[in-house]
Amino acid sequence: MAKTIVHADDSQAVRRWVAEQLAEMGVNVVSVADGDEALQTLRESACDLLLTDLEMPNLDGLALLSAVREMPTYRFLPVLILSSRRPEDVEPQRRQGVTGWITKPIDAEQLRRWVRRSLPT
Repeated sequence: MAKTIVHADDSQAVRRWVAEQLAEMGVNVVSVADGDEALQTLRESACDLLLTDLEMPNLDGLALLSAVREMPTYRFLPVLILSSRRPEDVEPQRRQGVTGWITKPIDAEQLRRWVRRSLPT
């Protein structure tokens, strides 16, 4: 069965590009525009990996991460941050629970490598 990835980013172009890059891996990518939509999607369906931007309207990536970690089903869900901000620009305690960090602009092979490494087997 194909793995499902939820990708939250307020940029439609980034969402489309990420979905195209991951399509060849045979995964199902559910693209949403912000953290609120991501949480709603996680409540309604199964997910194997969350990709999220940090800076989004309504609910940003770090608030999304905190909310996901409070959900018993997703307490240990792998979470990859895709952001123009570097990890060292975010307070260490706010980075807890992050599986990996990819700095924009995103390299396609790096993205696929992180996804392969992070998806549960």
